Amino acid sequence: MPITIGDHAIEDFIQFCKDHHHEKFLLVADKNTYRVLGKRVHDAIKAEGWDTLHIILDPEGLHADSVTLSRVFAIYDGQPRLFVGVGSGTITDTARFTSHRSRNPFVSFPTAASVDAYTSVNAPVTIGELKGSIYCQAPVAIFTDIQTIVESPKWLTASGFGDLVSKFTSSADWKYTHLIWGSDFLPEIYASARHAADSVSQAVEGIAAHDPTSMEIMMRGQFESGFTMADFGNSAPASGGEHHIAHAWEMMFHWIGREGLYHGNAVGVATIMEAEWYDRFKATTKEEAQSLLDKAVIPSREQQEKELRKALPEIADELIESNPIYMQMANPQVFERVKQNIFTHWDEIQEIAALVPSADQFRAWFKQIGAPTTPQEIEVSEEQTRIARDYGHYLRERFSINNIRHLLGWK
Repeated sequence: MPITIGDHAIEDFIQFCKDHHHEKFLLVADKNTYRVLGKRVHDAIKAEGWDTLHIILDPEGLHADSVTLSRVFAIYDGQPRLFVGVGSGTITDTARFTSHRSRNPFVSFPTAASVDAYTSVNAPVTIGELKGSIYCQAPVAIFTDIQTIVESPKWLTASGFGDLVSKFTSSADWKYTHLIWGSDFLPEIYASARHAADSVSQAVEGIAAHDPTSMEIMMRGQFESGFTMADFGNSAPASGGEHHIAHAWEMMFHWIGREGLYHGNAVGVATIMEAEWYDRFKATTKEEAQSLLDKAVIPSREQQEKELRKALPEIADELIESNPIYMQMANPQVFERVKQNIFTHWDEIQEIAALVPSADQFRAWFKQIGAPTTPQEIEVSEEQTRIARDYGHYLRERFSINNIRHLLGWK
């Protein structure tokens, strides 16, 4: 996948199109991203005399959901076209989904360092009431105008930073899922996810100042994180328990028609919550864990279904049908196997936990970058916090630290 980062992104895009014989396009942007970059891209396409359709969406209340996807499909004319997404998360995911479902390729023009999904194959979209990460495709090329990134709002960068450093917890959750639950795992992708997070954690000061060199490090970290998902084929390396909590908050906001919750900010706050559980787990001995697990009682499947329908009635049926890990552990034989795997791999499990930065370290980074650190700062209520914390582990098949917290009986 060609990736351009610099001052000649549009020129490189035009040459790419000539080299690959692209002469028909569908450009997707919103009013803000069209103003800062999309119009220049659009004008460059038209200057070549090429055939282009375009849609400029209203950024107010914009989501990658059924309504937005339908609007793009409505202007698409069924001809082979290169989709061009000019924007950050929502625009990129919209272009990714609609291009894939219409059997077209797409390219991405990032306008902010706000998400880590530019290179991903997955699109987090909301269909009906359920937000899920749906398999689509990666862009065939990415063209990054570094000055646009440098001049983007700092609150978008703060959101992207939260999403990116969450790879410390998501990669740990993924490795736990492998050791404890037996899921697929690739060490080189795990190392890449950790490297993406580590690279930006070492450039916090420059990122906070929007220094061009540091912002390029930020973008490269986001591309690397996205590649981990593309290379593995799903979001497991870069989306752990922290994302499940954040997705629950995002869905709750969506259900009541409320705006203002940015994905990376929600993920960052949830990452601190996970880091607190990791801190506590690091201080737990094998003997203490064994004592707690021996006392653990997994609610019956019927009881779990009842609680889910009460806490998350909008999506309970879909979650139950997905047969979540915690629900499977209502089977005593399954739970016994889980306990044995925890004890068998105890030393390695603790080594993984030791690599997760402390909750205090995450807080320090977020404060330096200007990102929120508490649910209150992102206007998530105590009840929403409780529901996401206590039921977020049902959203994906990951044996996250949140699952372990439930088994150990921690509040």
